[in-house]
Amino acid sequence: MGRLESFKQRGRNRQNRKRRPIIVIGCEGNNKTEKIYFKNFNSRKCIIKFSTGNSTDPVGIVSDVLNFIDKEIGREDDDKYYVVLDTDVNQDKQSQIDKAKKLAIDNGVEFITSTPTFEYWYRLHFGYTTKTYNSSDEVQNDIKDKINGYTKSMNTYPVLRNKTDIAIKNAKKVEKHHLDIRQALDNEKCNPYTAAYKVVEELIKRNN
Repeated sequence: MGRLESFKQRGRNRQNRKRRPIIVIGCEGNNKTEKIYFKNFNSRKCIIKFSTGNSTDPVGIVSDVLNFIDKEIGREDDDKYYVVLDTDVNQDKQSQIDKAKKLAIDNGVEFITSTPTFEYWYRLHFGYTTKTYNSSDEVQNDIKDKINGYTKSMNTYPVLRNKTDIAIKNAKKVEKHHLDIRQALDNEKCNPYTAAYKVVEELIKRNN
């Protein structure tokens, strides 16, 4: 086989070769906390990509993920897609969350919420609590008592890594608590709550 034919054959092989599965995560455009945390799970076995776009509203974040999938990576059977956002203890935001959830589910994207903020996931590494939080600042103050020098831009994973199993167990326990009292999930009244454990479990499974 000549050099030209060999080059063409390698090109065809690359085109036919199935790429590795990708985990796509969409977050609020100006929110780095989730991205800093989830990047720690990136590996040769688990490719994590964050959708592009600067949307801060729930529907816009889902739309950013769908655009990223369609225009940047395409869909493969083993891929997984998530939208991760906060409900913020904001009743005005609830109708947007409901619309975004429907749009996500209709398009094969898992909808992951935290009330009032993703940082409640960090808090659950240090014990179970269903204390109602009136603001995101209250959650951050709780975490500052647990993690010395905590800021939203801090990579907390080295501190939290060995407590991940505890956090998953506590998050499931919190979810059961809300379901037992018939409180709808993905709702600002479901306080506190986080479904972040679902993403983390998937990332751990992919890395094993």
